[in-house]
Amino acid sequence: MKILNFQRFGGASLKRALLYFFLITVFFTVYGEDASPQVSGTAKRTVNREEFIKTFVEKAEILDSLRFKIQSAQADHEKVLAQYFPKIKFVFGMGPHPKYEYERAKVVEDENGGYYFQESNWDKYYFDFSEYGVAIRMRGEMVMPIFTFGKIWNGLDVSKAQIELKKAESEIGENKVRKEASMYYWSWVMVNEILSFIEPAVSQVDKAEEKLKEMLYEEKEGVKQKDLIKLRIEKEKIAYQLKKLQLQRDTLKNVINMVLGNDWELADTAMSVPAYGKTYDEIVDFTFNSGPYARMMNNGLTAYKNLYHLEICRLLPDFGIVGNFSYKYTSSVYEKNYPYPDSPYNGWDGEIGVGLSISLNFLEQGRNVQKAKAEWNAFRSQTNFLKKTYPLQIKEKYNSLMSLQSQIEHTGKARKYAKGWMTTEFSNYESGLNSPNDLIDAVKLYFENELLYIQSVFDYNMKIEEINEMSGMR
Repeated sequence: MKILNFQRFGGASLKRALLYFFLITVFFTVYGEDASPQVSGTAKRTVNREEFIKTFVEKAEILDSLRFKIQSAQADHEKVLAQYFPKIKFVFGMGPHPKYEYERAKVVEDENGGYYFQESNWDKYYFDFSEYGVAIRMRGEMVMPIFTFGKIWNGLDVSKAQIELKKAESEIGENKVRKEASMYYWSWVMVNEILSFIEPAVSQVDKAEEKLKEMLYEEKEGVKQKDLIKLRIEKEKIAYQLKKLQLQRDTLKNVINMVLGNDWELADTAMSVPAYGKTYDEIVDFTFNSGPYARMMNNGLTAYKNLYHLEICRLLPDFGIVGNFSYKYTSSVYEKNYPYPDSPYNGWDGEIGVGLSISLNFLEQGRNVQKAKAEWNAFRSQTNFLKKTYPLQIKEKYNSLMSLQSQIEHTGKARKYAKGWMTTEFSNYESGLNSPNDLIDAVKLYFENELLYIQSVFDYNMKIEEINEMSGMR
C-alpha cells in the first residue's frame, strides 16, 4: 500500500510569513491540547491481530476448496481399499412377453395319408395379446482380487502420499491467507496513524489562507501575491493526497467490516515492531525439513514414484475369485414338454471359480508407464531446482528484513533528533534567535522522518509475513 508522499516546500515562498504561520499552526495543532483524540462513548469489541487473522481465515471460503481436495484424496484412498472387497454387478429387467409354447418332435400325418417328421419347435403367438405375460431377468457377476501383483499396494501408497500432499498445500494456502489478513490489519493501523497527525494539520490550511489574505490586504512587508498562489497549489496537492488516504481507509474499513462486523476496533493504534528471533539457517532448515513445503515436495515425489510403479504393475495379471449368477422367469412361456431342466426362458444358472485375468493392451499400457516415469522425473527436477533457488529467495527476504530492522532503528533515533530540533527551532524562532528557514527545515524534516518511520515499520511487519509465507512458518 502506498502512503502519502509529501512534496518538499521549496523556493523563496518558504521565507514568507504565510508559511511561517502555517508551520507553526501545524505544530500546535498536532501537539497542542486541541489535538487530543476524542473519546467515543460507544463501546466496541477490541480485536487484536491474531484474533483478526483467525476470523479472516475462518471466513476465507477459498480454504474450503483446499479442504475439499483433501477429502477428495481421502476418497481415492478409500477407493483403493475397496478393491479388497468383491465387485458385484447386478442387472434386473422386467417387461411384457408374448405366449410361447414348446412342441416336441413328432411324426405327423399329412393330408394325403402320408407321414413326415416334425422337429421340436417353440410356437409363438405374437398377436394373441390376451396371452401376453411378464418376463423377469436377473443377472449378477462377482470379482474379488486375491493377489494383484502390487497394484493395490502401490495404489495405497499413491493415495496416502496424495492426502499428505493436499494437507501441505492446504497449509500453504492458509499461510497465504494469513499474510493477506495481516496486510489488511497493519494497513489499517498505518493509515490511521498517518491520518492522526495529518488531518488536524491540513485543517489549518484554510486558516492560513485567510491569514495570508489579511496580510496582503494590510500590505505586510515581505508578503506577496505569489505566496497566496503557491499556498493554494500546495493546498490542492495535500488535499488530493489526504483524500487518497481517506479513501484507502474507507476501503480497508469495508474489508474489515466484512470480517468482524460493525462494532470493532483494532487493538493496535500505532505501528509496532515485533521481535523476530529466527536466523536464516533456521528458516531454511524448517522450509526443507519439517515445513509444509518440505512435506509437499516429499509426498509429491512419493506419489509420482508409486504411480510409476503402479503403471508397471498394471502390465501383470490379477489373480482372484470370479463368479456369475442368472435367473429367468417368463409367465407366458409354456414349457411342460421341454426336455431339459431349464429352458431359455425359465430357470437359473451360475458358476464360481478362481483364475487369472490380464489386459493384452500392452502397447497402450507401455505408454502409460513412460508417461508416469516422465512426470516423476519432471517433478524431481522441479524439486531439485527449488532446493537450489529457494534458499536464495529466502536469503533475499531475510536480508531485506535485516535492512528494515536497521532502518527502523536509525529512523527511530532520527525521529527523536528531528523532534528535538523542531522544538528548539520553535523556541529560538519565538526568541528571534534564528532565521525562518531553520524553523521550516526542522518542521519538514520531522514530518518526513515520522512518515518514513511508520512506513518502515509497516514494511518490516509485512516482510516477516512474506518470510512466513515462503517458509511455511507461523
